[in-house]
Amino acid sequence: MKKNMMAVTMAAVLAAGALTGCGGGSGTADTKAAGAESTAAGAAETSAQAAGDLPFAGQKLSISTFSFNAELLQKNVYDPFMAATGCELIVEGGKNAERVTKIKESPANYDVVIIGDAFIADLIDAGLVETVDSTKLTNLDALYDIAKAPFGEEYGPAYTFNRLGIVYDQATTPVEVTKWEELWNPDFEGSIAIPDITATTGPLFYYSVAKMMGLEPGKDDDAIFAKLAELKPNVAKTYTSANDTITMLNQGEISAAVLLDYSYTAAKEASEDYIWVDPAEGSYSGYNTINIVKGSENKELAEAFIDFYISKEVQLAEALDGVDSPVRKDVELTEEQSANFTYGADMIDNLLLPDWSVINANKADWTERWNELFSVK
Repeated sequence: MKKNMMAVTMAAVLAAGALTGCGGGSGTADTKAAGAESTAAGAAETSAQAAGDLPFAGQKLSISTFSFNAELLQKNVYDPFMAATGCELIVEGGKNAERVTKIKESPANYDVVIIGDAFIADLIDAGLVETVDSTKLTNLDALYDIAKAPFGEEYGPAYTFNRLGIVYDQATTPVEVTKWEELWNPDFEGSIAIPDITATTGPLFYYSVAKMMGLEPGKDDDAIFAKLAELKPNVAKTYTSANDTITMLNQGEISAAVLLDYSYTAAKEASEDYIWVDPAEGSYSGYNTINIVKGSENKELAEAFIDFYISKEVQLAEALDGVDSPVRKDVELTEEQSANFTYGADMIDNLLLPDWSVINANKADWTERWNELFSVK
C-alpha cells in the first residue's frame, strides 16, 4: 500500500516539477522558472494531500553529499522529494575525503551517501555500504548500462558521468593546447594546476598520464612518477578543490588546469577566453554514485530517494540547470544544452574508465610518492 501511495504522490510531484525543468537560463527565464516552481510546489502539495497520507510522513533521511550547487539541488531534488513523501531530509555537504572520514567514524549518523567513484569504492572496501534492492528502483532500466551498477549489482547506481580534460586561458597561453603532452611545454613553467592524487580527479589524471605514455598503473609506476617529476616545474598548484582552482584561473595565477567537464561549465562563465580540451591521447572518465550507508534504519525511504534521483524529471532538471550530465538514455538535450557534458550514446559508449581495484590497492603507495614529489605545492 505504501509503495502504491508513494507512486501516486511521486507522479504528482514529478509532473508538477516538469514545469520547472525547462526554466534554465537567465533574466526573464529565471523569473518564469521561479513562478513555475511556486506553482509546481502548490500543485504537488494539493495532489499529495488528495492522495491521502504521505508514505514516509514524519521520517528523516540523513544525506552526505557534495557542497556545491546546493540551491539547485534544493529546487530540483530535495523539495520535490519531501513534498512527495512527507519526509524530512537532513543534508550535510562537504569534501569527499572529509565525508568518508565522518562516515567511517559515525556511520549511524547517515542514511545515504552521494559521492565520487574513488570514495564509494573506499567505503565499500570498509564494509560501510548497504545493499540496494534493484527491484525497488523503477527508473533503473532507463539508465545506460554502465551507470546501472558500476560497483556491482548489489550497490547503487551512478547518477552522472564526467570526464577529465584541460582548461586553458587562450589570452595568456602562448601555445594552442590539444593534448596532454603539451602540459610539459616549458612555456607553461609555474602556470598550471593539476589535481592532487587524493582528489576525485587525481587517479583519473594519473591514468591519463599513463595512457599518454603507453604504461599501466600498478605495474609501471616508477616510469609514471618519473614523467610527473618532469612536469613539476610547470605545476603551480596541486589542488583538492576545483572551485579554488577556477579562482586561480580567474585571477591570472595560472594559465591552464586539469579539470572535470562540469567545472569548465562554471569556469567559462567568467571568461570567453577559457577553452576546453578533450586531449588527443584520450582521457579517463568517472561518475558520481548514490548509495545507502550500512546499517541505515531507513532503507525503504533511502531506496525511494535513489529512485527519485535517477527519474527522468530530476535528471532533465539537473542537466538544464548545468548541474550534472544525465545517465538516462531518454533525456534529450540540444547541442547547446549538452555543451561540455559527458552526454550521448556515442561519447558514453567510448568512455575510458580506470580500474578502481588497482587504484585502491596502490593508493597508499601513490599518495606517499606523490607527497614526496609535490610536497611544496
